[in-house]
Amino acid sequence: MIKRIAAFAGLPLLASLSSFILLPIIANVGGAPAWNSLAVGQAVGAIAAILIGLGWPLTGPAAVAASGDETVRRRFYAVSFVTRSFMFVCAVPLMALTLAFTTGASQFWLAFLMACAQAAAGLTPAWYCIATGHAGRIAKYDVLPRMVATLGVIPLLFATGEISFYPLALIVLGLAGTLWFNKDHSNRSDFNGLGLTAILKEIWALRAGAGITAAAGAYASTPVLVVQFAASTAGLASFVTAEKFYRIGLLATAALGNSLQGWVSEHGGDHTRRRVFSLRALTGLGLAGWALLALLGPWVSFMLFPKVPADFWTCFWFGLSFFLVCVTTSTGAHWLVPAKKMRVVFYSTIVGAVLGLPAMIILSGLMGGQGGALGLVIGEVAVTVIQLLAILRLVRGEAPTREVDGAAL
Repeated sequence: MIKRIAAFAGLPLLASLSSFILLPIIANVGGAPAWNSLAVGQAVGAIAAILIGLGWPLTGPAAVAASGDETVRRRFYAVSFVTRSFMFVCAVPLMALTLAFTTGASQFWLAFLMACAQAAAGLTPAWYCIATGHAGRIAKYDVLPRMVATLGVIPLLFATGEISFYPLALIVLGLAGTLWFNKDHSNRSDFNGLGLTAILKEIWALRAGAGITAAAGAYASTPVLVVQFAASTAGLASFVTAEKFYRIGLLATAALGNSLQGWVSEHGGDHTRRRVFSLRALTGLGLAGWALLALLGPWVSFMLFPKVPADFWTCFWFGLSFFLVCVTTSTGAHWLVPAKKMRVVFYSTIVGAVLGLPAMIILSGLMGGQGGALGLVIGEVAVTVIQLLAILRLVRGEAPTREVDGAAL
C-alpha cells in the first residue's frame, strides 16, 4: 500500500511542484493583470476539462478493472479517447466565447491559451493508467511532458517577458504525451466502428458519470469567475493567490484518492475496512492541509508573491474547503459510487452548488475575496453532510427514508 500511494500520489505531486516553482515568476513578470487572466483562463479550462472527461476518471477504473481481457480494456480506452476528443473540439469555441465576455481585449489570448491548456488535461490517459495499475506510464506520458513544459519555459519568460509561452508549451507537450501513449498502448483496430453516430451514442451512455463530475467540477472551478465580478482587482489577486495554494493541495487529494480507488474495490478484499482506511487517510490529509494553508499560507504567499499576497482569512476558508473536499473524495468515490449510489453524489453536489454559488456572489460583494472563499465553504459543508448521512444509512443497512428524483438521501 505504501508503494502504491507513493507511486500514484508522488508522481502528480512532482508535476505540481514544478508548477509551483513557476508561479512566483509569472506573478513578478506579468503582474496582477496577467496573474488574474491566467487564473480566469485556468478556471474556464478546468470546467471544460471536466466536461471533456465525461466522467471517465470516476466510472472508468471500475469498468476496466472488472475485465481481465486486454482487448476489452483497450477498447474502453479507445472509446474514452474518441469521445473526449470530440468534446474537446466542441469546447474550444465555447471557451473562446466565454472568455470574450470575462476578460479584457488585451488579455484575451493569454486567458484563451491557458483555458485550452487546462482543457487538454481532460484528454490525459492518467485514469486508464490508474485503472490498469501502471503508475510509471503516468510519469512517462503525463507528468514528464508537463514538467518539461513548465520548467523549460522559465528561460523564455525571463528573456522575453511573454507569459503566453507557458500555456503554449503546456498545450503542445501535453497533447504530445497523450498521442505518444496512444501510439504505444493502443491498436488501430481498437477504434473500429467509432464514427460520429457511435460517438454520440457513447456520450449519451456516459451521462450519469459525466453529470456527477460536471456538477462537482463546475462548482469547484467557479470561485475565481464569481469573485472576479464582485471584488476589486487587488482583492481578486489576493483571492487568486490563496486559490493557487488550494489547487495545488487538491492535486494531493486527487493523487491519494486515485491511489486508493482501485484498492478499495478489489475483488476478494475487505471492502468496508479498506473504505474506512481511505476515509481516515483522506481526513488526515485534509486536516493537515487546512492547518498548513491557514497558518503558513499568508506568510508563504508574501514571500513568494509580494505583489499579490493572500490574507489569513482567505487562506483559512480555503483550508477548510480543502478539508471538506478530502472527506468527500472518500465518501463519494470510495463509498457511494461503488455502492451504486451515484445519484446521491450527484444530488449532494447540486445542493452544494445551489447553496454555495449564491453565497459566493453575496459574500464576495460584501467581504471581497474572503467572502468568496467562505461561500465555497458553505457549499462544501452541504455536500459533506449529505454524503456522510448516506454512508451512515449504508453502514447501518437502513432503507432510505425518502426519495428525491429517485436518489436515496
